[in-house]
Amino acid sequence: MDNKKIRLMSEAPVAEAIFKMSIPMVMGMMVQVFYNLVDTYFIGRLGDANQLAASNMALPIFMMLMAIAGIIGTGASSYISRCLGNKNYEEANRVTTIATGLLVILSIIVTIGGLLSTNGIVKMLGATELTFTYTKQYVSIMFMGSIAVMCNYAFGQLLRAEGDAMKAMIGMMIGTVANIILDPILIFVFDLGIVGAALATVLGNFLGLTYYIWSFAKGKTLLRIHPKQFGFDKEIYGEIFKIGVPASLNQMLMSFATIIANNIAIGYGELTVAGMGVAMKIMTIGTFVFMGFAAGCQPLVGFNYGAKNHSRVKEIIQKGIIITSIIGVCLATLFGIFASGLISVFTPDQEVVEIGTTILRALIFSLPFIGGQMVTTTSVQAMGKGIAALILSIARQGILYVPLLIILNKLAGFEGFIYAQPITDAIMLVFAFIIVFRVLAQEDAKQVIEVNQC
Repeated sequence: MDNKKIRLMSEAPVAEAIFKMSIPMVMGMMVQVFYNLVDTYFIGRLGDANQLAASNMALPIFMMLMAIAGIIGTGASSYISRCLGNKNYEEANRVTTIATGLLVILSIIVTIGGLLSTNGIVKMLGATELTFTYTKQYVSIMFMGSIAVMCNYAFGQLLRAEGDAMKAMIGMMIGTVANIILDPILIFVFDLGIVGAALATVLGNFLGLTYYIWSFAKGKTLLRIHPKQFGFDKEIYGEIFKIGVPASLNQMLMSFATIIANNIAIGYGELTVAGMGVAMKIMTIGTFVFMGFAAGCQPLVGFNYGAKNHSRVKEIIQKGIIITSIIGVCLATLFGIFASGLISVFTPDQEVVEIGTTILRALIFSLPFIGGQMVTTTSVQAMGKGIAALILSIARQGILYVPLLIILNKLAGFEGFIYAQPITDAIMLVFAFIIVFRVLAQEDAKQVIEVNQC
């Protein structure tokens, strides 16, 4: 085993360990954000608000593919980190192999099921007569590329679990740079429009996945994939799904909430859907930074929890929350000041710019709260706390956001619609604090009992 990685997770000063694990992930996420923005920019340059709206309507499918992959990726990563923490390296290798086999099987099922039900799915997404064809084209290509999208996402999680944030970042960068290069070529040179954008996404994910497969095949990773180890193991399957299902529910509910929001937004017109899509893409700058820090904290928490170093686990969570909250305040300030200019970069349509600016200035109030939620959620996942992970996963988008979205839209119209998410996130951060610190208090009590028994 790589002693340097082990020492980083177990002995390095906490702030240093968080930044060393998180910065490569944040850099990789920033490349992904850049792709999302470039993708939106090129579709916006087509001068067709319907194609811009269609790309936003299709976004929940991409989110759903990652959510399904996250069942395996997040669940396996949590267990792998804990296995490494208690020095059970053989079990960690077996988990990696089983997770890989499950990913392939699951992605094939999703591809077949998605392609057989595309028309119904596109209607559910809220596509109108003006956007149906564009949305269907995008969604169909996403399903055709399910294996690349899902496996690429999950393999990055498996590499982070072993502390190799750099390889995870490189894979993300390869895929995203390929997306950025292919976007203008396929959209404009080959005149494929939104179809070109979808193809660029799938091809980029395929190239990123190719790098991950090469890394494992050439033995350049801490863990190994041994096909002969694939099979049914009750304990491993239980550990994967115990954490993976609650974690993926969060992303699935985000996808579901986006569908609900799009269906409400369409009542205000296609231009509102387009403006909201641009505003949400800009917001991903913040959310992806937070995802990078949360992903960096997760293996640290899992490793030290497995090693029973609970005081270090607490410090990682506390400093992770502080760091992401400060970043959130700074980003909210910048986005608020430059909102109109940011939206206008992506579309020449002045009506879309005005609507998008209004929506963005509402959504930024979420930024100081999102990072802390992500750190606490990934931390309970890393500790293997299935019930707490389930509660946090379903609370934000399922229990709070969707009902608030519907109620506030009815009571306050457009203003209620756009402020539902910030209100949800403010409430959710308080709730997340209560859950995670209750879990930590229970662990402290268990540790005291164990010491007294000794």
